[in-house]
Amino acid sequence: MDEIEYYMSNLTFADYIPIFIGEKKPLLSPVTVQNYARELRRAEKYIGQERMGSITFAMMKKYLYSIRERERNRRTGKELAYGTLRQHYIVLHSFFENALENGAIGENPMRRLKHLTEWKSGPLATPLSYDEEQVRYIIKCLEHEPLMWRAAVLFAIDSGCRCGEIMGLKWADIDFTSGRVIICRNVQHISTHGTFVCSPKNGKSRTIFLNSPVLECLGAWKRQQGTAARKEGYCFTQRDGSPLIPVAFNNYLLRFGRKYGLPGIHPHALRHTMASLSIANGADIVSVSNKLGHASISITLDIYSHANVQAQMRANAVLAAAIY
Repeated sequence: MDEIEYYMSNLTFADYIPIFIGEKKPLLSPVTVQNYARELRRAEKYIGQERMGSITFAMMKKYLYSIRERERNRRTGKELAYGTLRQHYIVLHSFFENALENGAIGENPMRRLKHLTEWKSGPLATPLSYDEEQVRYIIKCLEHEPLMWRAAVLFAIDSGCRCGEIMGLKWADIDFTSGRVIICRNVQHISTHGTFVCSPKNGKSRTIFLNSPVLECLGAWKRQQGTAARKEGYCFTQRDGSPLIPVAFNNYLLRFGRKYGLPGIHPHALRHTMASLSIANGADIVSVSNKLGHASISITLDIYSHANVQAQMRANAVLAAAIY
């Protein structure tokens, strides 16, 4: 074993974290790097002083399967959700794979833990979304709200876009004649980097279509927005024309929810609403998945299985009406 290999194999888990983060920084967005660091700090509390070369499959299996007993959701106090555990697993797998490439370990102890569906204590929780009547109520409430926020909320419901994608929307991305919109930007803000613009999640732009009531509201907001706020071309801006940061939309929806009796409303709930209502009312999964910007249709099916069941029941009723 040469000097470098000896040094690498004697690093602790905590020692290797800055090496891993340093190599990932040029390749990933600041938000992703921040998420990676958060997940590794979670594991560091329990295995931080273990030497990289001594971390085994059995050790990681025991740690991963006991984490639900050790930690709770900071906001709700409930056990960690399956999605949180799965994300933790993915980051750790990437961490050890990097260590293997750099010679810090001889085997990735995560490789034999490929399938963790047994972590689920039941079906995945249905994400918060609203039914047709609730959406009509939200639209009615928006009549009393500032035009910019009315346009942003309607766009969120109709497009299913992520919060950062909504804040990254520019007027040039919208064809008001056809309703065609190109989603090609993602505004993010973190304390260490400030506000920055990157590509949408998965690095892919996509094309969606809006319905006429939303286009009309956006058009009215564009006319009212004013020259100074429109100088950089963003739809939803601060007074100087710079884009709003995602937390501004989150905070507005919190105030909106308290005002109109909609606790828990947030941008992702509006995204889930678009997808759930579309699928439940007969839209095909592929089209909805593309509109959401999911990396694969399986992600859409996993999240919206409840809506897909409703769609299949409707399709079954249509078939029955046709042939029986």
